[in-house]
Amino acid sequence: MKNFLSIIFFAALMASMAACGSQAQGGAHVEGELTDLFKKIYEEADAPFVGTSEFAVNDSNKAGMLGSAEVQFTEGLASEAAIMTIPHSMVLIRVDSKTDIEKTKQLIRDNVDPRKWICVGVDPENVIVDNIGGLIFLVMSENAKAYHDSFLKLAE
Repeated sequence: MKNFLSIIFFAALMASMAACGSQAQGGAHVEGELTDLFKKIYEEADAPFVGTSEFAVNDSNKAGMLGSAEVQFTEGLASEAAIMTIPHSMVLIRVDSKTDIEKTKQLIRDNVDPRKWICVGVDPENVIVDNIGGLIFLVMSENAKAYHDSFLKLAE
């Protein structure tokens, strides 16, 4: 009887671990234009307003925005502080279903520069890289946690 219960418990544990892994990789999905997603993130964040400007992330600027020219994505948008002395940057990129999301996030974490601005930067603890399905989010800001929490609400 103990062996039978152990087998049932092990099977349930493996099933729950598989479900968690599949959700992190692609179970959740966020629809919408990246500009609209940024608007929602800023509106929902419990953080002071930062004047920002948005621009497309592409092959010519992705190394500066994501830390590596090797990051592959299908669409990207950045939102940066309009004043260069305020260390604030958020990037949203969409990747295709064949992309190894964890590897891509690690590539960004390992290479992004939290001191990319003139004379200012953020502590490494204020650099967050996360995803909801195929939407990867990078934030470097003194209010990174608030923006990250707001990003996670997009999955709800």
